[in-house]
Amino acid sequence: MLTIASPSAADAAALARLKADTFSEAFADANASEELAAHIARSYNSGLIARQLADKRCDTWWVLDAGFPVGYLKVNRRSAQTVPELTDGLEVEQLYVRGSHQGRGLGGRLLDLAEETARAHRLGYVWLGVWEHNPRAILLYRRRGFRTFGEHEFMFGNEAQRDLLMRAEVTPG
Repeated sequence: MLTIASPSAADAAALARLKADTFSEAFADANASEELAAHIARSYNSGLIARQLADKRCDTWWVLDAGFPVGYLKVNRRSAQTVPELTDGLEVEQLYVRGSHQGRGLGGRLLDLAEETARAHRLGYVWLGVWEHNPRAILLYRRRGFRTFGEHEFMFGNEAQRDLLMRAEVTPG
């Protein structure tokens, strides 16, 4: 049985493992292992995750399959966003689903949750950065009405890569 819940501070280590696992699944084959390891060490340690869970400008949900974490969504508002000038929107900073659970509509359900959050905070759009070499994710976002509006540099370990910036308007509810 799949459920979507908000992890607590006590879940920080389990969430960090989920983040590291899903990121590795998504990007290990296309990137150098040392850059992947550097990125995971910097971005997915349990101390950082605990601070993010406590930040009132951020929301995180995870998908549990019989209590086992299989996916998650992290969104940012206002000054927590990675592109400060987009504060009139909601940033989807991270959305990942384990390979074993892809194709079940979980990404769409998590995007629905992001849109609901934007609506609740009276924000006009949802935006995100997606690696230019991630066609599966780009296709999902395009199907959901996201359009490319720019790009920015993303640090993957010690290597600069390019993210496409995409956004979708949120209709008032």
